[in-house]
Amino acid sequence: MAIDGVTFDFWNTLYTDSHLEPDEGSRALRLAVLSEAVEACGGSSNVEALRQAQHSSFDSYLDAWRAGRHYGAHEHVLHVLEQFGLESCDGVAERTALRIEELGAHISLRLLPGAAEAIPRLAADGVKMGLISDTGLTPGRILVGFLERDGLLDHFSSLTFSDETGYPKPDPRMFEKTLAEMGVLPEHALHVGDTPRTDIAGALGMGMRAVRFAAVNDHDDPPNADAVIRDHRELLPLVADS
Repeated sequence: MAIDGVTFDFWNTLYTDSHLEPDEGSRALRLAVLSEAVEACGGSSNVEALRQAQHSSFDSYLDAWRAGRHYGAHEHVLHVLEQFGLESCDGVAERTALRIEELGAHISLRLLPGAAEAIPRLAADGVKMGLISDTGLTPGRILVGFLERDGLLDHFSSLTFSDETGYPKPDPRMFEKTLAEMGVLPEHALHVGDTPRTDIAGALGMGMRAVRFAAVNDHDDPPNADAVIRDHRELLPLVADS
């Protein structure tokens, strides 16, 4: 059956930072912002305690993600404050969360192999494209900036982020929203992502075809994808031959 639309995951599918040097500057800024929040609400912080609170928050993020709940910068700040025995005061959590989100615009992300070439080719062939992404501390409105930076944003007719919907993949509503905005039926669509539990299971559950992108994370947990690629240019024959 012909493929009229392709949807992509963002993290470790289109973009990654996992093979770059750690951005210690960004980490230090984030810790400084959290320290200000703790002290503004009457607490006393130090670097080691803040790091421990951040690690604890990441565990809570994973728990929420697996349970189908969004966990972003606001939840992160509230969790850190709680680790110091504090509650948000005078809008501190909201302002701090916004500052942490904005720091995401300065992280070092690079496109993964073949994305810069395959996406314009697919668009030129009339294939509609969408993005379906879970987010954490960096929200969708910031991630869009990287697509714009690399000249890819205009090729997407739908952008779906969990911080905007309130629920992550594999929730079928993430896929339903995207396909509806693209005007593509599930049986004529293909999703590309790196995580079997969310990307592959979510797409297959919708009746889409699923391709696992394994250049960064090569997890072969069930369910099995229809194909496995390590370069987005490998999508071109898969779509053309459908």
